[in-house]
Amino acid sequence: MSDLPSTYIIEAQRIYTMDEENQSYCAMLVDNGRIKTLFAASPLLSLPKIEFSSYFIVPGFIDSHTHILLYGLQKIFPDLSDAQSIAEILEIIAAHQSLTQQVGFLFCYNFEPEKIKERRYIYKDEIDRIGFSYPIIIFRADMHSASVNSAALKLLPQSDKFSFQTGILKGNIYEYTYKTFLKFISPDLRLKAFRITLNDALASGITTLVTMLGSEEDSESCELLVENLASFPIEVVPFYQTQNINRVKKLGLKRIGGCILIDGSFGSHTAAIFDNYNDEPHTNGILYLSDQELENFFKAAESEGLQTAVHAIGDRAIDQVVRVWEKIIKSNTYRHRIEHCELLNDTLIQRIKDLGLLVSAQPAFEYFWGGPEKLYAIRLGERWRSTNHLAKLISHGIKVLGGSDAPVTPLNPLLGIKSAVYHPNPEARISILEAMKMFSVNGAYGIFAENRIGALKLNYEANFIVLEKDPLATVDNTVVSVFYRGKKVFTKN
Repeated sequence: MSDLPSTYIIEAQRIYTMDEENQSYCAMLVDNGRIKTLFAASPLLSLPKIEFSSYFIVPGFIDSHTHILLYGLQKIFPDLSDAQSIAEILEIIAAHQSLTQQVGFLFCYNFEPEKIKERRYIYKDEIDRIGFSYPIIIFRADMHSASVNSAALKLLPQSDKFSFQTGILKGNIYEYTYKTFLKFISPDLRLKAFRITLNDALASGITTLVTMLGSEEDSESCELLVENLASFPIEVVPFYQTQNINRVKKLGLKRIGGCILIDGSFGSHTAAIFDNYNDEPHTNGILYLSDQELENFFKAAESEGLQTAVHAIGDRAIDQVVRVWEKIIKSNTYRHRIEHCELLNDTLIQRIKDLGLLVSAQPAFEYFWGGPEKLYAIRLGERWRSTNHLAKLISHGIKVLGGSDAPVTPLNPLLGIKSAVYHPNPEARISILEAMKMFSVNGAYGIFAENRIGALKLNYEANFIVLEKDPLATVDNTVVSVFYRGKKVFTKN
């Protein structure tokens, strides 16, 4: 962090508040980490000044859905996103023998079967040829399926015949494997991953990171995060991914869930949809919980005053979440959320509105997989036009929060904003201002923080970023500097 006086004036070509009227100013007085005055003209005050006369200032971005541990791990372990063939992937794995021996396993990330020459998953026998005696897991990019070697299979219950023949894991056996192997990560490696994520978040203008962390099997990650919150360079708000109310209360947290899976993903054919998949017509995805299990969880959380968030992507999964909430609440006092909430029809949207549920969306999904020729169209056919329909959600008055699901898509709110404005379905597009609010005031509302962050208002925390270009005139921009609680915490080289 750079040394700045506790009181100073910062000037810019324009300062956008992102408040109700989105008023603009040209100068701002910061005192002890809070905003004290906003000026329409350069003030004649004898205080230190920081000048960004040709730049623009907006509130610090809030990413409402990330995975702080997984993102950092992807920066430590091999990235397969550029691999062109199975042979190339095996070469990448073989080149990481030293890391594998050091940690006792190997995670490989961002594998997309559709992108490689063979257009399929990798089989365990192929991975075994490398000759490693340690477990190897090759995660699909959406983190909802994987390929593993024989050493990894030895650690799993011998219950899924197909998985043990091929090493290809989907559904429950995948989820079990993923959670089992997280136990192997040492506290030092976890903390290293946290800090890698936060450094990248800062460079993208994120001053508040909402993260989904832990599981029923992993009680260490969230506890480690909470222990270190005060040392982090930005604010981190965890959703503990457990249904264990006592664990959450013990840590003093006010929210529970995150990516508690109601279903899976489109890419892995595990998102639960009403009509079958276009390219696998024998399946319509997976629901991981029964209505009764979900009702028990929601009731327990509601009775303890905890905000909940659950992962639901397909319309059948979203319908289950809405159907269960309709039995329990009529007014969403605790601002319960649906994460992703991608495939919707008009009736579902109205029911979400009627309950007051929040939608935590990831617009960059459309950048990578939306449109008539990409993954969503392959999986869903013409239903791709109904994925992430931000315009309909906002027109219904539903509070939509902006996130990345990092590492599934990059920690980059500017990309999320651009993706929302240029959604491949023109009817689903929203304005730049609406997209900016997804990653600022709406994000603050999503964590009960709208009275202190998400906008540049009197007595709010001085969390703001300096952008190269006018953010309301263009979606192509660059983060120049980041200020967190009045201190400069990042400057672009």
